[in-house]
Amino acid sequence: MLRFHGAWRITVVGRNADFDQRALVRGPCGTRVLPGRAGAALEVDEESWTLVLEHHLWGRSWQPNLRTTTGPLTERDGVRSQLLISNDRHWPGKPLDYVNFVLRLDQPLAGAGAGAGAPAPAAAPAPAPFLSTRSAGRPTAGPAPGRR
Repeated sequence: MLRFHGAWRITVVGRNADFDQRALVRGPCGTRVLPGRAGAALEVDEESWTLVLEHHLWGRSWQPNLRTTTGPLTERDGVRSQLLISNDRHWPGKPLDYVNFVLRLDQPLAGAGAGAGAPAPAAAPAPAPFLSTRSAGRPTAGPAPGRR
């Protein structure tokens, strides 16, 4: 579970998983769900809130992803950005650093002229290429998120 404060826009940058993915935002105003579809976005503006990434294993309920890694905070054109990459679960032969689900969080910086409302999308560094185990169970390099 990751904790955030203030206004952020969460955008799904990419998904490469056999299971459905989603992000759950929990805060004083309740729980909101961001579906794991590339391009889906959710605006959050609460004093304090948490973010959990989950997957839906066939025939089971939603479960937290095994590992979520936060990238460095970057600042560009008055917007702070951070990438989150996630691996849903471990299977024999699957690399531990496998990337299933990628989110980008954007936050307007105070006094940067971003104005009220949603922040403009910021360029953020792309994570390592997705790996796919769909071909004969062997990992292969795939396109970077957002370039499909």
